[in-house]
Amino acid sequence: MDGFAVIDAFVDGERVDAAALKHALSEPAGRDYLVDLWLLREGVQEEMKADTAAPPVTLPTRSPRNWLYAAAMFVCLVGGYAIGYQMSGPGSPPAPVTPPVTASQPASPAPAPAPLAAPVPTRVITVQFAADTTSGGGD
Repeated sequence: MDGFAVIDAFVDGERVDAAALKHALSEPAGRDYLVDLWLLREGVQEEMKADTAAPPVTLPTRSPRNWLYAAAMFVCLVGGYAIGYQMSGPGSPPAPVTPPVTASQPASPAPAPAPLAAPVPTRVITVQFAADTTSGGGD
């Protein structure tokens, strides 16, 4: 059937060599193959037309509650921004938080934390490189 590939291409609508197509159709088996292929293609196309398309996707309707939720979120965002703006004052950077110092505590800096020690290994893997096998010596 390799000789009939030109018939397959012809039925699929591809460009084919006219001489090769004439040669393939000159044999009775080639003509039978063309008829069978054409009928198969026609049957598939009719079946595809008979299949119904999927129904269109409908979006859920918008209810007034959706707008109510959006408005509530907007009010919360604007209200939170306004409260934060009033708490910090307009244009002023936030005040640094410092702990109160009493007279009974000496004003000394806190000791630096000790560096963390590495844990003890549970397994040691040794790596050994193989001898150079690219040199020509051998036994």
